[in-house]
Amino acid sequence: MRRMATALALLVAAGCASSPGPAASPASSGAAPESAPIGKTPFDAPPAAAHDIHVTLDLTAAREILASLRRPRFDMSDFQVLKDMTPIDLSIKDSGRGEEIFQRDFTAAWDPESRTAVFDFATVRREQERWQVVLAAVESGKRQIEEDAARRTAALLPGDRVVSSKLKVYVSFGIAGLADHLVVTAADGSSVIIIDLARALGDSGSESGSSQNQISRLVRLIAGESYRQAWGIYRDSNPAWTRPLPGLGTLEPLIRAVAESGPIAIFGFEESFFPLSTWLKEPMQRSMNEMNRMGERLLDAEADLDTRLTLTGEVKRPDFRRRVAGPAGAGMEDAILQAFGIDRLRQTLSQGPVAFFQEYDRASKQIRDLPPLSKVILEHLAAPPAATPH
Repeated sequence: MRRMATALALLVAAGCASSPGPAASPASSGAAPESAPIGKTPFDAPPAAAHDIHVTLDLTAAREILASLRRPRFDMSDFQVLKDMTPIDLSIKDSGRGEEIFQRDFTAAWDPESRTAVFDFATVRREQERWQVVLAAVESGKRQIEEDAARRTAALLPGDRVVSSKLKVYVSFGIAGLADHLVVTAADGSSVIIIDLARALGDSGSESGSSQNQISRLVRLIAGESYRQAWGIYRDSNPAWTRPLPGLGTLEPLIRAVAESGPIAIFGFEESFFPLSTWLKEPMQRSMNEMNRMGERLLDAEADLDTRLTLTGEVKRPDFRRRVAGPAGAGMEDAILQAFGIDRLRQTLSQGPVAFFQEYDRASKQIRDLPPLSKVILEHLAAPPAATPH
């Protein structure tokens, strides 16, 4: 089970090597551009194949929680209904706590003297009118949200094979911890998302045009997780991604981590921040520098087994993908898009992780001031692969 914070906040903050926070401001002006240049974002491109992508949004848990919190006092019958709802049951299990903790924290929403231990419903109850409005906006736009998330997912998938995926998204409140959504496994073995609406949209309510901003943010979050699933299905079916890469030596885990996570991470950025190399130049530079340094450390450790194993373990950790591989890979993908267009980008994604890096190197020669790949990484990318037995 994976616990996630807001995609944009994590990705931009990761690029800045800081803790999660609001979207970083563009380095050149201190504010995002008014609108993204036409054709400079990949999300609205027609799909390259007839991908079968389905996203289903279930708002029942959020609706029932708000209805319960509207009552003047705690009602045990509400708790009995809530605890058995699929997203709430999964959230309780994911937290590692029992139903008694959930009940205690839910009851505390009516007692200003009580402190929440794990599940924060008190804050939601204090702001319930606000969340009623937000939930109503999500309900009225439910079908469009589902369609937009599915369309964005299909837009960035290569076209050499058809991908079929289904994603169930539950909207709720009060999930444990600080994450704004969870990716969990349902009883039937499928992956589902549980979104904490208050966390996912908590800092967007005071902005002008906030209703549309909130819906757009929700679409980005859902599309990113939908793409994560579909992109994994695609890679598992494509030998360019599944075969070993012996020619890379100790670099292989880094090259894979960046090329696999970058196409997912790009979904976390608002359209107004594209091209990323212009509006997020400094965070992108820092992420690329960290990636290059890790590559150099891996190559330096070729003769030192203990150090090599330690560094390889670090590269494979989710935190490294979040802080370094995802932001660096997103910047590389956007550079390929800006230099060569969406069709070339999708073709590159179909050719595997080495092609992704090689195409970025070509893009860096087309677009001024893109952070370069380190010399030693380029040398290994250009080296012929080691012979493999037939």
